[in-house]
Amino acid sequence: MKTLKHISKLIPYINDAFTEFYDAMLSDPKLSIFFENDEQIQHLIKMQKARFLKTLSMEDEEIQNLYIRLGEYHYDIKIPYVDFIKGAQILEEYFLMHAGNIDNCKEIIKEIFIYFKYMKSFTAKGYLNRMIEEDQKDIDNFFSHSNDECFQSPYITAKIKWLRKLLDRIMDDVDIDNIDLTLECWSEEITKFSKDKKEFICSIEKRIMLNTQNLFYFLKRQDYLEILPLYSSLLEIYKLTLLLNNLVTVEIADETICCLKIDGLSKFLRKESFEEILKKEINYAKRYKEYTFSVAYIDFDNFKYINDNFDHYSGDKVIEKFGETVRNNIRGSDIAFRIGGDEFAIIFKNATKEAAKKVCQKIETEFSSYEFAFNDETVFKVTLSIGVVEYNRNIDIDFNSMIERVDAKLYEAKKNGKNQIVY
Repeated sequence: MKTLKHISKLIPYINDAFTEFYDAMLSDPKLSIFFENDEQIQHLIKMQKARFLKTLSMEDEEIQNLYIRLGEYHYDIKIPYVDFIKGAQILEEYFLMHAGNIDNCKEIIKEIFIYFKYMKSFTAKGYLNRMIEEDQKDIDNFFSHSNDECFQSPYITAKIKWLRKLLDRIMDDVDIDNIDLTLECWSEEITKFSKDKKEFICSIEKRIMLNTQNLFYFLKRQDYLEILPLYSSLLEIYKLTLLLNNLVTVEIADETICCLKIDGLSKFLRKESFEEILKKEINYAKRYKEYTFSVAYIDFDNFKYINDNFDHYSGDKVIEKFGETVRNNIRGSDIAFRIGGDEFAIIFKNATKEAAKKVCQKIETEFSSYEFAFNDETVFKVTLSIGVVEYNRNIDIDFNSMIERVDAKLYEAKKNGKNQIVY
């Protein structure tokens, strides 16, 4: 980003721009939950105004580091990047609006676009740093347990090593022209697979390599706005290859590929996966006392009434919309499950109950405001009852006790009138 020569003319309007920005944020139910009171907002205005003024005299590398740290901070306090971007776009609009009050504003407007693109890109780099750090920790944890019976597969080990190599290259900002990240094809190792299944597996591998090439293309240009979604997509595809690699027999492969333990409506994992993963989380938390995670139980309010009065097709649409809402609001490390007809669970990894509650509030606000159309004349809404429980170093309970606690919180939400969160 070249030295900005004209944007400083906006300085007299900065207080108004930030005040209007926060008024707009507070009017949005999805964004307002991040703010506690007017005193906090005034502090944020003062801090962000100072940051903006400071950047006007900074060198490029200083500005990059400032916004990378900002992205890391927002990730640490569990603010989804999509919400950060939405807020940044609102602020950008108010900057542009006030630029219109200045004579010969064309150059100012041009610099505003440059400034905000730069800011959003390197904030995305901060989010990316934290995501990669978490994935690197998971890989280190994998190798620390590589002698366990469940980690004996040479294919799994080879894939994990490849992924670690990829993450190291991204963090080092290495030019793709100078590295070899060829993905070892493993599909031919399972010779009894049908032609269709082999083609399916090979297509996944090709998608991984294409995403990897695209990722380094944008990395070379420091375009982190493109890199962040590419990285998220790459990790989702890669996790699928690990599932498919972890096969003992062709029969297990058939079963895994057919259903992958995914619920068809919500696209969440099923109940058996919830029990398995929750037990692993508890065991992990017992080994590493500094680790905290939270579990939420979520129930639709009056779902039987919806099925009885608006038919089961409408009920299915409710579940599909809920699944979409949850996926859009939780982090990549969090996991959602459908554990019953209208009963759901979310495991929030490395999260306190307060952090989990904030995400649940966003889910509840967005989902309960959605209008489902039964016909041209009738629409209906669905509210949620939610219970949240945290597992931390001060709690030493087993799987059944954890289930009982979160179930009790959900029951309390129902008993107290529904449409609320108890934690």
